Amino acid sequence: MHIIPVIDLMHGQVVQAIQGQRQHYRPIQSQLTDSHALIDIVAAILQVYPFDCLYIADLNAITGQGTLPNHLSLIQQAMVEFPQLAWWIDAGFQTADQLIPWQSARITPILASESMQDDQTYAQMRQTCPNSLLSLDFFQDGFHGPTQLLSAPQQWTHPTIVMSLPKVGANRGPDHTQLATLKAQHPQQALYAAGGVRDAQDIETLSQAGASGVLIASALHQKQLTAHDLSKWGA
Repeated sequence: MHIIPVIDLMHGQVVQAIQGQRQHYRPIQSQLTDSHALIDIVAAILQVYPFDCLYIADLNAITGQGTLPNHLSLIQQAMVEFPQLAWWIDAGFQTADQLIPWQSARITPILASESMQDDQTYAQMRQTCPNSLLSLDFFQDGFHGPTQLLSAPQQWTHPTIVMSLPKVGANRGPDHTQLATLKAQHPQQALYAAGGVRDAQDIETLSQAGASGVLIASALHQKQLTAHDLSKWGA
């Protein structure tokens, strides 16, 4: 089981994600550190467990549609501080051209279905950046993205992230049913579950549902996952 911490960046600081309602995100209140700075948050997370990968959602890039500065330079500073980490970045990529400056920064781009116009654009982005990973994004009203993509698992990446935005920060547990359904339909597909993990039991439930990996945030900052828990899963 691969466990990856998630950090949400907005206006230069780490914020608390709540059910995908990005207009309501506020500076994170973490029990690991009083700081909202990216480097401090990463350092605090690595004090809990020596993770090998970090997922960052650049909310300026995702929501700003070009009107807000992205966090590429800030992320690059953190990459220098923590060279042992692999970096998965969702910056709301909508075209292949938008990938180029990030690709040169040695990150793994996350191609979020909610940001895509059609499956042809997705194919172009995959061709431009073969190491990119797909995120299938589910909101309260269902899947956001090209419907053709959801029904074309041959175009998915290994792994593919199953992102349940309504579960994020809601303290109601993950959407293991959605994960189990997709796994049953595509048993050979490696799926990473994102959204709603509260504790070790939720990770166990997702593992039983077929998850190969899990993305976590609130459970770490609320100290509901310990080094012992994470070592059990091999994180």
